[in-house]
Amino acid sequence: MLRSENKIETRELQSVDHDFSELLQLSRTIAKSRATVLIQGASGTGKKTIAKYIHENSVRAERAFEMLNAKEFTGENLDLEFKKKLDLAIGGTFLIVEISRLSLSLQQKVYEAVQSGTDIRWIATSSEDLPRLVAEGAFREDLFYRFNVVNLKVPSLTSRLSDLELLANTFAQKYSKIHGRSTPIFAEDAVQYLKSQRWVGNLRELESAVERAVLLTQGNEIRPRDIQITVSKEAPALLAGLEKNLDWKPGKTLDEIERNVILEALKYHEGNRTHTAKALGISIRTLRNKLAEYRVMGINA
Repeated sequence: MLRSENKIETRELQSVDHDFSELLQLSRTIAKSRATVLIQGASGTGKKTIAKYIHENSVRAERAFEMLNAKEFTGENLDLEFKKKLDLAIGGTFLIVEISRLSLSLQQKVYEAVQSGTDIRWIATSSEDLPRLVAEGAFREDLFYRFNVVNLKVPSLTSRLSDLELLANTFAQKYSKIHGRSTPIFAEDAVQYLKSQRWVGNLRELESAVERAVLLTQGNEIRPRDIQITVSKEAPALLAGLEKNLDWKPGKTLDEIERNVILEALKYHEGNRTHTAKALGISIRTLRNKLAEYRVMGINA
């Protein structure tokens, strides 16, 4: 059975913006069935929270919720952990976190378990492009289609900045209670500071930043000075692509360099044109004109 703080966390999610509310409504709807669910999204977007939300709203809510995190085990240990949790999950829900990390042999065992008809609700999460892995032979096609009965895509934090203040306050309440402190409020400049960040680590990164702020603030108000943003481990890989395109090489024109930088920045900001234009120091109109030029060239942007 879920711990009480998880119930609070998923209940608070119901107050978020329209798109995310639709995701929650769909999650509540499919929770009533036994259909397998694949939850996709970038690292830290809250995929596990959505899985718990589905479990809480199902007829299995009072039964076991077993989670196998494929990032925490390797080789034989992962195989043994799967077998142990498989028995515990009967009658309840079995969540496989980052299913793409499973070896092909373990993928076969998962497929057989799902096909066996055992009384288990199966949910999997992935931050990887599973169709691409299927095409590359790194992920079983039959397992992908078995889990892809219901496909939920969780948006990144940068695409739902309207939720950020609510989420920050929710995390502040959570960690104030954990650390035995009164719950502080966020000053307006602190909210704007939070909204100006890239949040490569999504909800997980925001949650950590808010916990630090709760511990660092000296009064009942969180100010920008209380918010310490650490560089996410994903950031170097994302920035590397941008830095790579800044390099001049023989035969590479200025227009090509500019195009590569704009497209890489747009990818980095997950298609958000406002954030991309701001980061590049150009107007949104200039960015739109550039992207229109690229589409004429046959580049989808």
